[in-house]
Amino acid sequence: MERSVALGCFCGLLALSQPITAQESLPAEKIRDISPDQKFAMRISYDADSNKQLIESGKADSAKIFSETIKSIELVTLPARDKVLELLPSDDGGTNYDNVTLLWSADSNWCAFYYNQPRVGYTSVYHRAGDKFTPVNKPDELVVDATKGLKDADVRNEYVQPLRWTKPGVLLLDQLSIFRGGEIDDAKFQLTAGLDPKTGKFQVVSKKKLPADVKRNNKTTNRTS
Repeated sequence: MERSVALGCFCGLLALSQPITAQESLPAEKIRDISPDQKFAMRISYDADSNKQLIESGKADSAKIFSETIKSIELVTLPARDKVLELLPSDDGGTNYDNVTLLWSADSNWCAFYYNQPRVGYTSVYHRAGDKFTPVNKPDELVVDATKGLKDADVRNEYVQPLRWTKPGVLLLDQLSIFRGGEIDDAKFQLTAGLDPKTGKFQVVSKKKLPADVKRNNKTTNRTS
């Protein structure tokens, strides 16, 4: 009888401890890049303990979120924080990337998501219909061929970053292409992307090559945090 009572008490304590453990393992969240109409935002979920250790070991800014600790980056509703879509591909979870950005159009019906890995960074665009957002391009489609007209040119690094929405559905982007070997100057372009009137596809509709001496504004502000 005493053994049965003791066993029951032990099981009861075990059951009580399980929700606490589960709660402690939940990732921390940061809500940012809120849409102009205040109905949507980007949610970054990350491991707070691991992130704190990296901050302390690297003596980094206390607000920094290291990409290696990020579990997911999602578009969510406000104020409920219900998931609308996954912004960061699951394959890139826990990898090294920076400059995470979600850029909104003034009418909150378009958003452009960007992050760059060490060698590449491309932009994904989403369009809103009701409370749903659908992708209108693949990340590597909003880019121009920087090797055109250049003999033996081979791109080593490439970054295509959204700058601003000039109007809903029209996005201005900055492209930087760096060639192998260092013998060819970096190629810099300003791109305009929008819906093609003939095909209805969201794509680069115009480009302007910038002089080689124009410096790209690539300040590494901690956009991940």
